[in-house]
Amino acid sequence: MEKLSEIHEKGVSDPTKCREFNSSAAILLNRLEELGATAAADRMMDILGGCSPKDFSPCDNRQLTKGALERLGEWIKEKAEKS
Repeated sequence: MEKLSEIHEKGVSDPTKCREFNSSAAILLNRLEELGATAAADRMMDILGGCSPKDFSPCDNRQLTKGALERLGEWIKEKAEKS
């Protein structure tokens, strides 16, 4: 999650990083689904639903995505601590 968040922050000024974030998030979504972590996968799908990489304009949903990533990271940590 930290790596994904870092890529997202760099994507604000670098369209290549923005597309890398989108691709990495999709890979994570696939892995979560394979692991049967449906609640986490649903949250990641929501993040991807608001993500639309752009080449020449800033991300419209940057702050929403950043907040969603932070909440997902916290949620995953809580679940791991309870396990």
